[in-house]
Amino acid sequence: MMDEVWSRGWREAHKAALQAREASLRSGQPVPTLWSELRMLVRDLITPPVQQQTETPCCDPASCQSAA
Repeated sequence: MMDEVWSRGWREAHKAALQAREASLRSGQPVPTLWSELRMLVRDLITPPVQQQTETPCCDPASCQSAA
C-alpha cells in the first residue's frame, strides 16, 4: 500500500520534472542538471556568498517603549 503511494508520487514528480525540462528547452533557457546543482552547492560551501545586511532600526527611538 505504502509502496504504491510512494511510486505514484514519484511518477508524478518525474513527469512534472520532464515537462519542466521540455518547457525550458523550448524557451531556450539552460536546463539545470544535478551535476550543475552539486557544483553550485560545493562552491557555496567552500566560499559562502556574501550577504549584505542593512541595519534598520526596529522602531522609532522617540516612540518605542524599549528604547527608553
